[in-house]
Amino acid sequence: MMKKILLLAAASLALFASAIHADELTSSKRAQIRTLLDITGIKAIPEQIANSTVQSWVPGIKQLDSKFPEKGFIIMRDTYLAGLNAKVEGGGGLIEQVTLVYHNQFTAPEIAELLKFYQGTLGKKMLASQAKVNGETFQTAMKWADSMSADLDQRIDAALKKEGLKLPEVPKDTAKPAPAAVGAPLAQPPAKK
Repeated sequence: MMKKILLLAAASLALFASAIHADELTSSKRAQIRTLLDITGIKAIPEQIANSTVQSWVPGIKQLDSKFPEKGFIIMRDTYLAGLNAKVEGGGGLIEQVTLVYHNQFTAPEIAELLKFYQGTLGKKMLASQAKVNGETFQTAMKWADSMSADLDQRIDAALKKEGLKLPEVPKDTAKPAPAAVGAPLAQPPAKK
C-alpha cells in the first residue's frame, strides 16, 4: 500500500513539474519571441548558411575546373540565399521553426526577461560585440587546438594503431580534396609526418 502511495505521489509530482514549465504558445508569447529573434539577428542566419555552404563547394569545383570564375560562386551564393530568404517567413519557415525552439525552452515570463535584457544597455552591448567576441573566441580556440596538434596526432596514431589501422600517407603531389557534401564541413585527417 505504501509503495502505491509513493508511486502515485511521484507521478503526480512529475506531472505537476511538467505543467509548471509548459505554457501555451499564445499570440502574445509568439510576438515576444518574434521580437527577440529580430533583436538577436535571426535574419542573418540564411546569409551565413549560404556563404558557408557555397564556400564549402569552392575546393571541389576548383578541382574540377580551376578556371571557374569567381562570378559563378557569387551567383551560386546569391541564388542559394534568395531561395533561403524566400522561406524564412510563413508556415514551416525558419522563423516559425525557431519560434517553437524558444517556446519549448522558455516560458512566457522568461522570454519577457530575455527581451528586457537585450533591450537594455548590457544586452545591446552584447549584441553589438557578439560577432567580434565569437570571432576572437574561435581564433583563440583554433590556436589552442593547433598548439596541441603534435600531441593530438600522436594520440590519434596510437588509437588507430590499437585498432590495427593507420592513416594513409599523403602523396608528395597532394591532390585537392573532393567536393564536400552540401553543408558538410571541410575536414581532412591530420597529415602524416
